Formats: sequence, C-alpha cells, structure tokens
Amino acid sequence: MRRIWGGSGASGLGVNDVLMKDARLSVPARGLAVHLLLLPDGAQPDLVRLASRPGETAESIEGYLGELEEVGYVRRRVVRDEGGRAVEEVTVYARAGVDEDHEGVTGRLFRWPASERRAAGETGAGGGGGAAARAR
Repeated sequence: MRRIWGGSGASGLGVNDVLMKDARLSVPARGLAVHLLLLPDGAQPDLVRLASRPGETAESIEGYLGELEEVGYVRRRVVRDEGGRAVEEVTVYARAGVDEDHEGVTGRLFRWPASERRAAGETGAGGGGGAAARAR
C-alpha cells in the first residue's frame, strides 16, 4: 500500500490517520482525500473521472473538496495553462492546516480543467454533498 504523503514512519495510513478521524468532515470527503492521497505517482484525476463513480456528480465532488479546503486538508487555486485555459491546481495534505512552508510537509498536487464556476473566480466549496456545504 502506498504511504500517505506528509508524514514519516509506517506505510499506509499508519501515523497519518488523523484525516480519517476528523469529525469535521463527512465520510465521503474523507474518502475522497484518502483516494487522492493514495493514487499512484503520475495519476491525473479530474472532476469528470471522480464524478463518474456511482452516486457522485461534479457538484458533490466540488462539495467534498470545499469541505476539505475549509478544514485545511486541501488548497485550491485557478491558474491559466499555456493555452490560456483555466486549470485548477489542487494540493491535498494528510494533515489539516499545513502547507509547503512547513519543513518536511509535502502535499499531492493535481491539476485538472477548472469548473465554469471556479474559472469565473468563485472560490470555496461548490454545491453538493458535503457537510460543510449543507451547513451553509
């Protein structure tokens, strides 16, 4: 099993199981974070692929990402690629509230086409299935 990024020691969740125990997150948001953290190097997920799983939509995935962002497990930003297209950069961390400035902390960086809402400059949680989104 792949070692979750951002910690030292055992393989798998091991010492980094804080994410799975974080009651501020819905179970699907936790699952999405673990899924992204455990993807093999070079994997290129995107909203369409993530939303293709049974019972999920692009909006629900946006909601889970918003939950993770609110608590600090995810950092997102929209940038323009070489062709001028809006691309969302998503960095996922095994621990909340850390970033690349903390020594020894590495997040998993993914890039995918930005949703229309994100490309238009809206930040934060998208609509859909997360507890944080429902609490608004």
